[in-house]
Parts: sequence; structure tokens; C-alpha cells
Amino acid sequence: AGRAEGKRVFWIGCPGVAVAEADRASLTEALVHYSAVPVFLEPETQKVFYTDFCRAFLWPVFHNVIKAGAYSHSAWRAYCTVNRQFADKVVEVYEPSDLIWAHDYHLLLLPSYTLRHLRTACVGLFLHTPFPSSEIFRTIPVRDELLRGMLNADVLGFHLFEYGRHFLTCCKRQMGLDLTEEQIGGSERHALPADARDRPSGVGGADGDIFLTVRDHERTVVVVISHAGIEPGVLENVEASAFATPSSLLLASPAGGNLSPLTLSPLVPRRGSSADGAPPAGTPGGCWGAQPAKPSAPPAP
Repeated sequence: AGRAEGKRVFWIGCPGVAVAEADRASLTEALVHYSAVPVFLEPETQKVFYTDFCRAFLWPVFHNVIKAGAYSHSAWRAYCTVNRQFADKVVEVYEPSDLIWAHDYHLLLLPSYTLRHLRTACVGLFLHTPFPSSEIFRTIPVRDELLRGMLNADVLGFHLFEYGRHFLTCCKRQMGLDLTEEQIGGSERHALPADARDRPSGVGGADGDIFLTVRDHERTVVVVISHAGIEPGVLENVEASAFATPSSLLLASPAGGNLSPLTLSPLVPRRGSSADGAPPAGTPGGCWGAQPAKPSAPPAP
């Protein structure tokens, strides 16, 4: 990671241990060497956010399991607070043309909080869990807030088509949004290598690939399907490609398992970019993998 061949890559996440106020500055400075940017959460906030809301409530629901009494408004407030803190850290280190890549159900509100300050930022969100059916998702008291948070991303990634279909159905049934198809090709795909073009993200066409999209007022949100995994051959082809741009290198979060570097490949054209999807001349490229650390907790059911 770090700055290599014009690419800026930083990981934003929690240290995973309690850090005294007096030690935070020195730890932040030390982590610069590892291209990591820490987000310091208060122990009680992190516990309520992760254990009470993410694991006890969201995890079962996203796996189509309803637990009576699992929702807590105080846990929801902690979830909002943590997402806001992550967004504040992203805004702090952001530079024009950077790609912001958030991971998993812990940070579903991060796109919304980020775009309040960075209106032209390009944001991607990849979900590493299933997405529930609309009948299950509608039982969440804050379902509209979660959907709105996700829809503020430019691209949403899911492991399986089933999960993406559930999300699209929720957008249609609960928010009345239009589901469309959009062709993305040419320079907008960054001339991906052949094995990357064949990934199950869209349906191939003569002028590009056709992707499922959601029309949210004047915005179009692209939905892609990608089985995440580290593929050395794809990485080598992208790095060797003459078309590789500063923002085309995506790396996995060290706390998030193996992710595909091409999951968010159709992230252009972006808000505030030139017509061909390229970043403005003279601006550095980069990406952020934003993911909260996971404190020790019993295995999920």
C-alpha cells in the first residue's frame, strides 16, 4: 500500500484495542508507515455499535433471521456515531479524484455522511454478507435510513445475484425507485483485461457491459455482482496494462478478508470528473478501504 506509481492507498479502521488519549498522536504517526489511518472509538461506543447493533441485530436480519427485541434505539445512535466518525476521517485525508471504498454492513451510512462534505467524491460499498428479502428487510425500524445510506454510493457490490436482487426489490417496493439497465463500456471500464471483463458483473454487449442500476431521482447507482477473492493473474494484468489509471488499484482491507480488486471496476464516470471518466489533470489518484475493526465477540449464529 502507500504511494506507489502515483497511487495513494490508505486503510482507515479501528486499532482494535483501547488507546489512551495521550498515546493516540504517536500511534497515528507510527501507522503512517503502514499507510493506515486510525479511527479511535470510545470503548463503550464501539461495544454498543458492534456487539449490540451490528452482531446482535443487523447480522441476523441480513441472514433472514428475525429476533424479537433485538433492535435498540441507543444501539442505532451508536451505529450512526461510528459511521459519522469514519466519514469525518475520510474527509480529513481525502484528495480530489480519490476513490472511497467502504466494506460491509458496519458502514452502510458512510456514503451519506461522506457526501455531505464531499459532493463530487466517488464512493463504492461492498457488502460481505447476504442481503435479506424485502419481507425481512421491512421489519427493520430504520430500513429507510439504511437504504438511503447505501444509495448514496456510486456502486454497490454483492457476492451473489440473489443478494443484489433482494436489494433491488427493496428499493422498488419500499421506496418506489425505478430499476433500469445501463451500458458501461469503452473508456468507462478502464480497458479491463479480458478475464476481468468476463466477471459476473454485467451482460456483455458490443459497446460495453450492461449493468443493473437504480434510478434515485437524478442519480444512477450501479449494482455489481462479484465473487470476492484475491486473483494474482488479474492483479498482474491490471498493473501491466497501459490503460491502468491512478484510481484503478483497489486493495482489500486487512480486517475484511479477501476482496476482489475489480469489484468496483465500473466506478466511472464519476461526479465531478471529465466526460471520459478520467480524473482531472494533475490530481493524484487513490482509494480508501474503510472498515471498522472487529472486537472479540462470540461467533455469529
